[in-house]
Amino acid sequence: MRMSPTAYCYDLMRGYMAYSVELDSVACIGCVACTSCEYFEMRQDMKAHAVQSVVVKIGYILDVAENCPVGAITFGPIIS
Repeated sequence: MRMSPTAYCYDLMRGYMAYSVELDSVACIGCVACTSCEYFEMRQDMKAHAVQSVVVKIGYILDVAENCPVGAITFGPIIS
C-alpha cells in the first residue's frame, strides 16, 4: 500500500512515536479494506484482526481507519 502525502506528513510531524492499534472484530463486516496494509489480516472467522497491537508509523493506519465503513479501527499514542 502506498502512503498518502497526508499520512506521510502526519508521521513526520509526530516523530514516529508508538501507537496502540485496535480493531473491533465484532463490528467488522469483513469488507477487507484494511487488509491492504500489513497491519491487518483476515482470519477464518471472515473478520479482520490487527497483526500488531503497537505500531510506530501511523500513516497507513490512518488511511485504512478512514476507509473502514464501520469505524472498527481505533488508535492512540502510547504515553510513556
